[in-house]
Amino acid sequence: MSMPFPSFRIVLQVLRRRSATATGIAWLIFAASAGADSLAIVDPVAPGPYVVGCSNVEQDFSRVFPDETAKNYWEGFPDGSRQRYVTQLFIDPVDALSVNVNVSNDHELFVNHAGQQVPMALLVCYPTAPDNSRPDYLLPTGNAVPHMQRGAEAPIWDDSSVQYPVLVFSHGLAGSPLSNDYVVVLTVLASYGYVVVAPFHGDPRFADVNIDNLSDALYAALHFPTYVEMQAIRPLTTAAALNFLLGHPQYHDHVDANRIAGFGASLGGETLLLQTGAMLTKTVGLSSKQVIADSRLKAIVGYVPYFGQPIFPAFGRDQKGLDGVTTPFLGIGGFSDTTAPIGTIAQGVLRLHGSRELLGLEGVGHFFDFPSAPDIFTWALTFFAAHAQDDRTALAQMARMVSVRGGGDDRLIIDYTAPAALGPGERDTVEFHNASLGHYFITAEPAEVAMLDAGIIVPGWVRTGFDFKSWTVESGVGVPACRFFGTPGSGPNTHVFTINVPECSKLRADPRWTFEGLAFDEQMPIGEECPVNLVPVTRIYNNGIGGEANHRFLTSHSEAHATVAAGWLVEGVVFCAAP
Repeated sequence: MSMPFPSFRIVLQVLRRRSATATGIAWLIFAASAGADSLAIVDPVAPGPYVVGCSNVEQDFSRVFPDETAKNYWEGFPDGSRQRYVTQLFIDPVDALSVNVNVSNDHELFVNHAGQQVPMALLVCYPTAPDNSRPDYLLPTGNAVPHMQRGAEAPIWDDSSVQYPVLVFSHGLAGSPLSNDYVVVLTVLASYGYVVVAPFHGDPRFADVNIDNLSDALYAALHFPTYVEMQAIRPLTTAAALNFLLGHPQYHDHVDANRIAGFGASLGGETLLLQTGAMLTKTVGLSSKQVIADSRLKAIVGYVPYFGQPIFPAFGRDQKGLDGVTTPFLGIGGFSDTTAPIGTIAQGVLRLHGSRELLGLEGVGHFFDFPSAPDIFTWALTFFAAHAQDDRTALAQMARMVSVRGGGDDRLIIDYTAPAALGPGERDTVEFHNASLGHYFITAEPAEVAMLDAGIIVPGWVRTGFDFKSWTVESGVGVPACRFFGTPGSGPNTHVFTINVPECSKLRADPRWTFEGLAFDEQMPIGEECPVNLVPVTRIYNNGIGGEANHRFLTSHSEAHATVAAGWLVEGVVFCAAP
């Protein structure tokens, strides 16, 4: 669960690499819905523009005994009955950052520490001035904390008038912000303008457990209560770290409390989902319970995120503990990962509401894949910009991209980008499904949406969880969509929508179709291509399956593929919707 990360030099070298041609969309299943889109395959992000500085973690390594290492303290491994934690090595503990985590008096979740306070050390990295002359702090592992503060030195900001977005970083099981090159990832993320706060979770202080051993029933039964406690303390810690950062006099004027995201590695991915309200498996029988519900996280990225094992999911039976989670989530898994199996991740991601993405890296196990660094950071930073910073162009890019040029072999598995908050003249166009008919239907009329949700006047229609934006006919934006229904007695029992003027005229002249009016406005694609700030909507036809025509209108590549795999035909991009 704790992974080695590349050196900062290697990361920057990999990020700087460019490939003149795409290595190919690993899942060619998306060719039908994304092949004509110029934004389906994107270039990797350029290196972050900011120099990075970090808070004080200066340590006295002479306190480390000959038969131990500093990592034993960073990661909280006890030596028999002797506790070890990073705070014991701090030269200046008053000026090093730490927070006391208040553990709730819940003995179901906290078998040993209910009602207690638990100290947690923190590392904060941030965009600093290019002329920051503070030296890097060399660690015994060979890595360094860049431009580290000493003593009571305050942060030196790149621009003291700017409020930077915040990123909560949670490392893997039994890791630390300084172990296994995690500090490299913190530095990379901060170089893109984020203030990154990372707690030293110190997991072995609470549970001496190996995730892989939990498949053994006896081992699980003997160790499970402390394993649950360790997992439950983690989201309390990340929430407390966020509270600390937002309230600290050296930081609160320089961070934006409305732009907060999270990056979790391995068990850290589970941690951030628990922080945002997911329910944790709390018994061997797979019952689950919510630990905390923190709505401040606007987006979460999990790298090889731990969702449990197939027989032992992390979020309750069948991952049902994720059912109420609406925080946008991007999972980046490895197809060869047996610790965090990608199939188990997929089971959980499919239960999420709101924006959800799952990316697979071919040949990657439970480790940081050096060649995939451009893929990992490009996907993550685009996702953060889209959802934590409300960048609408980035949101459109997230809805459209399926791969990153160069780097490793990244494959999009699950995708759905929810529309942003509605602006003037915008409406949410919602898709419904009727299981008895086997038909789909969309509507942008709020009254019709409410009627179908109620299921009384016209029963049997249920939301599919997919939607896209449209404009009202009165907005004057784009082209009005003609709405048709099959004429009773001669036409199909279905609706169809089109903004194509010749197609609209043809259907209006066909007695099998009844024109019901103008439903909404959409922008017209040019040769199936949409502007960079808009989202393509693909129309898919059921090819007469079941004896009657039916159409779907989708922005999700994975859902479009699943529909085509069921025998439907892609008719092409018909709308360009606002993100």
